[in-house]
Amino acid sequence: MAIPSVIPPRGRALLPAELDALLADTTAIVESSHLFKSLDDAGRRELIATGYVLSYEPGQVLMKQGDLGETMYLVMRGKVAVRTERGPGSSVHLAELGRGACIGEVGALTGGPRTATVTAIDEVQAIAFERHRVERVIDAYPKVRALLEAMIEGRARDTVEKLIGG
Repeated sequence: MAIPSVIPPRGRALLPAELDALLADTTAIVESSHLFKSLDDAGRRELIATGYVLSYEPGQVLMKQGDLGETMYLVMRGKVAVRTERGPGSSVHLAELGRGACIGEVGALTGGPRTATVTAIDEVQAIAFERHRVERVIDAYPKVRALLEAMIEGRARDTVEKLIGG
């Protein structure tokens, strides 16, 4: 399996034992992910090979509403809070997500601005996938694109309901 050749600025090289554990954990998360279940083994391997792991401390922002979305994440460990701005100084709690949750998928599909701010509740480890690499994989698997689009629509409906009702 190919390993990404570039270590992101906030990352570090993994020790061999960490790499083995990470690959096993990543494979388990991707294989159990509702979104990526429709990938065949080759597609899952390709997706895993394009990702890298980032760690966040409690209170650290993974993504900020309004920023351009170029990365999608799968949460491996920990929990994140998802909030959206309702107006100046007013935000609405949308969700608390944990292991296996997909975040940033709107940006991964559209390249548009983030629709919410996501903050680590506790120590979080997430697999990051850059938009251009996700595009390559989902172009080969139209069912994954359809699931991503359905997920985006469902979250958009949920957000509107919470904004109107909150």
